[in-house]
Amino acid sequence: MKKIILFSVTGAILISCVLIASFAEQRAAGNLPMTTHSATVSGQEKRFLMGSEGGRLVVYRLGEKKPFMTTDTFTYMLPKADKQKLEQGILIEGEAALRRTLEDYCS
Repeated sequence: MKKIILFSVTGAILISCVLIASFAEQRAAGNLPMTTHSATVSGQEKRFLMGSEGGRLVVYRLGEKKPFMTTDTFTYMLPKADKQKLEQGILIEGEAALRRTLEDYCS
């Protein structure tokens, strides 16, 4: 009887982990817009400002007040120097640079 309960609990935990990982992957994949032709996106849209809001790492399109992306990365977990940079705001030029910067801060 104990083995059945143990297997059931373990199975529920594994299924939960898979669902959470799947959700996180889908969310991350949908956060950055895909552009097939660079002429369709203005230079202003390719510039981003990374900062901290509500204890999380956020990204704004330059000139916009609403966040373009809010990550699941808590800024209190980052080194002091990174927190200071985020408080001042980090200007990022281009989508490729944004992806690299997000990988650095969110991994």
